[in-house]
Amino acid sequence: MHELLGRNYVQQERQRILMDEITAGTDELGVLLAGHKKNAYWFGSQLSIEEARKLAPYNNATSLQVCISVLAGVVWAMENPNLGIVEPDEMDFRRNLEICLPYLGPVVGAYTDWTPLHERERLLPEDVDKSDPWQFKNVRVVW
Repeated sequence: MHELLGRNYVQQERQRILMDEITAGTDELGVLLAGHKKNAYWFGSQLSIEEARKLAPYNNATSLQVCISVLAGVVWAMENPNLGIVEPDEMDFRRNLEICLPYLGPVVGAYTDWTPLHERERLLPEDVDKSDPWQFKNVRVVW
C-alpha cells in the first residue's frame, strides 16, 4: 500500500499473483457495516494460509474464500433451476453457508472504533469532514 501511495495510486505495469511466496498468515475477507450508532461492525472469514492449503492444495486463502462462495451460488442455481435470476436476498442463505463454512476458517464479527479518518493527515492536510467521519468525501476511492 505504501508503494501504491508513493506512485499516486497508479498500479505497477507488471503484476503477479503470490502463491508459494506466502508462507504464513491469515486473510480476512468480510464486510464492514459502518456509520451507525456503534460506529462500525466487521463480519467475515479469517482463513489462514495453512488451513487453506490443507483444504485445497496449490491455493491461497483469498482464492478459496472467493471461489467457495461462487461455487455455493452455482450449487444453488443447480438445485433451483426453475427460479431463474434472483436477487441474493431471495436465496436460501442457510444452504449457501452449509456449502461455504467448511472452507472459510473462523467466521467472526467484531465492533471497531476504526473510521475513514484513522491515521489520515499524518503527512499532509486533506479535505476531510471531521464532524462526521462516515461522510463519503472521507472515504478513499482508488480507481
